Amino acid sequence: MTEATKTIEIRICMGSSCFSRGNSETLAVIRDYIERNGLADRVNLVGSLCEGRCKEGPNIVVDGVRYEQVDRSTVVDIIEYHVRESAGD
Repeated sequence: MTEATKTIEIRICMGSSCFSRGNSETLAVIRDYIERNGLADRVNLVGSLCEGRCKEGPNIVVDGVRYEQVDRSTVVDIIEYHVRESAGD
């Protein structure tokens, strides 16, 4: 696999704390972004039951990088950063 086709893994915490604090909405934003930008073949979106950092949530992990207090207004910037990095831009 070349750098241009590297798969990005987004792991979103679906534990009760993160889910109720915003990851339910963040999940919808991520799915919409992936679909609108034709990234289904480049992004592996998975849920996790708990990241163990409830107080810092809502949490997501993108390619091993943890992001805390993520919301619908910040998640697109996070994804776009990782898409650019994976393409070598």
